[in-house]
Amino acid sequence: MPRHSPSAKVAKIKVTPDNRMTLPKPFCDALPWLVGKSETDAWLYLVEPGRYRLLSDEDIENDPDLQPVRAAMLQEKPDVRALPSHATEMRDAAMPIRLVPITIELHKGSYRTPYVEELAVLAPRYCDPRDLSILMPEGYLEIWYTDALLRATDRSWRNS
Repeated sequence: MPRHSPSAKVAKIKVTPDNRMTLPKPFCDALPWLVGKSETDAWLYLVEPGRYRLLSDEDIENDPDLQPVRAAMLQEKPDVRALPSHATEMRDAAMPIRLVPITIELHKGSYRTPYVEELAVLAPRYCDPRDLSILMPEGYLEIWYTDALLRATDRSWRNS
């Protein structure tokens, strides 16, 4: 099914004092897996520092890199200890923290989700962790720290 972009290209949001984020409805309406549900489990995937992609369970299941991480997280089995001289590749070792389970709920005509601690912990040092922007590159809703988005935009203009 093709994904449709909302008419707005970017929207700014703030984390509320009760640690919630309201996701702009026009952006959420472009996600068929979310529309019309009062509560939905979803995932935030850290694409790169300062940039998260909102994904459905189906999105995760269909991604060969993310599916095993999700499965391991949901099993809740302790990791098998390796030899002290063996260490997992950095990318693989960091993958579980790059995938964060969340719940999105319909609230007064908008969608909102808790601002989970993992987002604040992994915010780049130069970013205000409560100042966020939403955009939809490649048909996926993405949550960016506004400072990271501005920095990325500045770099793209310089490279043109």
